[in-house]
Amino acid sequence: MAELRFTRSLYDEGAVRRAVEAFGALAKLELSEHPHELVVLVRDPHPRYAAVLEDELANYALTATVQTRAKGAA
Repeated sequence: MAELRFTRSLYDEGAVRRAVEAFGALAKLELSEHPHELVVLVRDPHPRYAAVLEDELANYALTATVQTRAKGAA
C-alpha cells in the first residue's frame, strides 16, 4: 500500500479527484480529506502499471491543477 499526500495549498481538490477517477480502474484508490491535505491510498495496483502508477497519478493531479488555475487566471 502506498500513500500519496497532496497539500491543499498546492493542489486543486477537483484535480486530485479527477486523478483518482482517471486511475481508478488500475488500482483500489481511497481519497480522504484532511484540513491541510488530501490523501490517496493506493492498494492492489494492476501489476503492469504498479511501478509507475503513483508517479503518473501525481503528475495527472499536478497537470490538472495547473490547467484549472490557468483557466481561472484567464
